[in-house]
Amino acid sequence: MSLRKIVLGTAAMSSVGVLRLLAQFLIIPVLSRLLSPTDYGVVAMAMPFVFFTMMFADAGVGRSLVRTPSGERGVWSTCFWLSVFLGVALALIVAGIAPVAAIVFHEPCLSPIIMALTFVVFAQAISTIPGAALQQNHRFKVIAGIEMSALLTGVITAIVIALCGGGAWALVGQQIALYAVRLVLTFWFSPFHPLMVFDLKIVGEHLIFGRDVIGVNIVTFFSRSIDNLIIGKVLATAAVGIYSMAFQFARLPMMLVIGPLQYVLYAQLAQIKNNHAAIGRTFLILTRILAIFIFPVMGMVAVAHQPVFKLLLSEKWSASGELFMIVAPAYALQALTGLSGTIMMVVGRTDIQLKSTMEFTVLWIATLLISVWFGLEWAAISYDCIVLIYSPRLLMLVLPLIECSLLSYFRTLMIPAMATLVCISVFWQLQQSVLLGEWVQLLSAAAFAIIGIAASALAQRRLLTSEYTQLKAGGAF
Repeated sequence: MSLRKIVLGTAAMSSVGVLRLLAQFLIIPVLSRLLSPTDYGVVAMAMPFVFFTMMFADAGVGRSLVRTPSGERGVWSTCFWLSVFLGVALALIVAGIAPVAAIVFHEPCLSPIIMALTFVVFAQAISTIPGAALQQNHRFKVIAGIEMSALLTGVITAIVIALCGGGAWALVGQQIALYAVRLVLTFWFSPFHPLMVFDLKIVGEHLIFGRDVIGVNIVTFFSRSIDNLIIGKVLATAAVGIYSMAFQFARLPMMLVIGPLQYVLYAQLAQIKNNHAAIGRTFLILTRILAIFIFPVMGMVAVAHQPVFKLLLSEKWSASGELFMIVAPAYALQALTGLSGTIMMVVGRTDIQLKSTMEFTVLWIATLLISVWFGLEWAAISYDCIVLIYSPRLLMLVLPLIECSLLSYFRTLMIPAMATLVCISVFWQLQQSVLLGEWVQLLSAAAFAIIGIAASALAQRRLLTSEYTQLKAGGAF
């Protein structure tokens, strides 16, 4: 395992997220002029049926197979054919639901759109196992290239169909083209080729692993949907928009950094899945490095939220900036503790991952049901409280698995947290004493973020060098 490969792989996968954001930024103004709100609305109504079904598409066994040697071809092939069967079955179920959905929502055009999108469910199912083989072989540049090719093809398809007057079918075509290209290229580049083998007796371990992964996905899907519904019910639609925008910004580190890192790290650590001490040391050094960057950046964006949200989104989103300032500490901490999910999958304890996800979701929804009646700010504060209260519990579940102590973990956060607090304090004092323009505030916040990163790194340079040397000596890198 190489730290350099982890960094390069994460960079490759992060570039996909950046391209996805840029594509959305470029395509939305174009399609918004060619399509009507009704076109967007009918597809938005159809997609939840597809996205929810896709969580079951491979029974979660794809991620489990990354931990399994490629030489066990019978296991890999059985899991592949299981995914094919599930893909067909789920696609047929969605197709059967389509006419019912059209009647329930009084939208006749909803039925053919949902039926067309069943291809997405099937394509996702049968590309999962070949994709897992690419991940296991650390072909992250290839995976990134596939994702970029699929994304660009989908964008071009949507624009062409929209220009031809296809209406909502432009958005449907975008999804079909994206998943079709992903499917073809994944099979083309994957080292996996299925055998005509199907024996459920040899994949029991993977089915259990997959069951827990599906459970985590369902709970996460539920928690990220129910909060919008609760806020919308109590505080009306406008409040949902403000809340969603703030939390969308807060999730950027997870989407652009932690998510790609988890994808790459899982494949790397799966090679040493039985060396828990090495996994623990890797977890700590990556947490230390991430804290050096994430804490100062999130902290300075939070304290400079007014110019950031005004200049990027306009004055009407200023309330979202205030919410972001409140939840930034929680999301910065969650970005770091998010690596624990990868660790639990590596060591095969997805049962703990499911347990912790359910516990946190129950606490959050219960707290939200009370705090939302006092306004959005109190809902955001309650989220901070739940994250801060539950994080030690999560770590106490995970750290013993990899021979780490809670004190060792929190030591990785102390210096970056202190440096960030100092930068925030100085910047705030500067704001109070000198009248700064909005662009000057932005540039000043960026400068303080860089200072915070540099100070944290320099203060820990010997410790980072020592930890990396120990990892190399222990055979982890």
